[in-house]
Parts: sequence; structure tokens; C-alpha cells
Amino acid sequence: MDYHVKLHEHLQAIVGKKIDTLNMACEMMMFSFENYALHAQCLTRIICENDILVTTLDYQSWDGESDENNDEWYFVEQNRDRIVGGMVTSVSVNTLHDIVIILDNGIRIELFIKNGYNHFDDDHEQWMFFKRHDHSYPFITVYNKTVDIALDW
Repeated sequence: MDYHVKLHEHLQAIVGKKIDTLNMACEMMMFSFENYALHAQCLTRIICENDILVTTLDYQSWDGESDENNDEWYFVEQNRDRIVGGMVTSVSVNTLHDIVIILDNGIRIELFIKNGYNHFDDDHEQWMFFKRHDHSYPFITVYNKTVDIALDW
């Protein structure tokens, strides 16, 4: 199956929608685009005017004491007003299942699959896309080398 085309089709649902929340859990960024959610466990970065505002790897820079005292949380909080509220003007997915989301406020959100094949472990979740609140279908989970598009439970 050509997942590249299917993923592109499903992600078009957020074009014209505003990003209304941005939350974090460890190295995961969770975006809400009105009634859709995108949870990114892969390498994610948010760019504005050719400047990287924050990446999920910024989580690694912290004070060693409190989970919230890291650069990921710091830079998201510092730039939240620039990010949240922007409307999606385009979404693209490449054949590796990386995503680029362009917002009308100059923000660019990039998700990059961060693992190749695993020798000692199973596939790792990279990103998920689903409808919020009612979790209706499709529920998409992208792993490092595979894609699962659940159409029903």
C-alpha cells in the first residue's frame, strides 16, 4: 500500500484549522488543530523566519532536578503566543513519513522519523494523528518503518 498518499490525504483535514493547543510530555509534543490531534514522539522542531524556536531534543538540556526545568518547556512557553493560533495553510508528507506543516503566522512545524530499522527492539511510534474527543477514525500511528491506519476498533 502507498502510505505516503494515504497519509497526505488524511492530514489534509487540518488545512484551514488553527492550532489551538501545544502541550508536552517528556520529549513528545502534542498539537491540537481544533478537532484533530497530532502527537509527535519523533524529532520535532518548530521554526519561525528561518530560526529554530524549539525542538524535542531541547528536553535533554535541563537542570537535572525538575522535569519542567528544561529548554523544551522553556522555549515553548517563551514562544507559545507566536505558535498557538496560527492557521494551517499546508501539510506535506514525504515518502519517509516526515511531515511539514506551514501556518499562516510564519511558523513551520517539522516532524522527522528518528529511527531506522531496530536491531535490538521493535518499531517505535513516531507520530499519531486522530480526531479529538470522539477518537473517530482513522486513527493513524506511524512507526519508524511501518504505518497503521485503523479504520475501526
